[in-house]
Amino acid sequence: MKVVILAGGYGTRLSEETRVLPKPMIEIGGMPILWHIMKYYYSFGHKEFIICLGYKGYIIKEYFYNYWLRSSDITLRTLASGNDIKVVHSAVEDWSITLADTGHDVQTGLRIKNIEKYIGNDSFMLTYGDGVSDVDLNALVEQHKNTNNVVTITAIQPQGRFGEVDFDGNKRVSAFNEKRKSKYINAGFMVAEPELFKYLGKNEPLEFAPFEAIVRDGKLGVYPHEGFWKCMDTLSDLNILERIWNGKNVPWKVWE
Repeated sequence: MKVVILAGGYGTRLSEETRVLPKPMIEIGGMPILWHIMKYYYSFGHKEFIICLGYKGYIIKEYFYNYWLRSSDITLRTLASGNDIKVVHSAVEDWSITLADTGHDVQTGLRIKNIEKYIGNDSFMLTYGDGVSDVDLNALVEQHKNTNNVVTITAIQPQGRFGEVDFDGNKRVSAFNEKRKSKYINAGFMVAEPELFKYLGKNEPLEFAPFEAIVRDGKLGVYPHEGFWKCMDTLSDLNILERIWNGKNVPWKVWE
């Protein structure tokens, strides 16, 4: 199943890093978060990727164009007739990657519409280029296949950032709940049918009018996930992911 990854946004909340790099190229443990996401999907047998590019997309193109060189040990001899390169070790994945320019100031809905020609008539997977998880992709796909939904999203309950305070008319606290979990949110890691493209075309976020229309048609499914999920939205998130990667338990690292 093809995997579409949205990788074209500005990442303004990470401006310390994204002045130089597109957000999906910010590194965790020396590798772009985009690489981590692709490795995760590849671990479940998905090897065809369509990456929706926008802001500084040429950096992502250059990275994967040179990926073979970056991932291999080589012996290089400089000769009068040119360079002689011998690969002595290569750990390159068996990936097919379509790097598609989907526009500079383009919202997610239109980005997806712009890669319609690469999808064909098959179901496909869809996610954002800034989040990692340990969601069971096989179970997600299986649930989706057993429905007539246009899209199935993975939903998680993130931990609240602040304690919640309830107080009465006398301005006395009646309850204090430390970092209660919030409502379910869309964590990405979606499965979609080609019918999704019928809901797209305007320059608007996928989660606004397109999803609202699919909900009205009764064809937006949900796969609740109670495990790990983390979005790299701020510098604090990046630091947390780096600490997790350097620890003993990395939930999304299911490959050897």
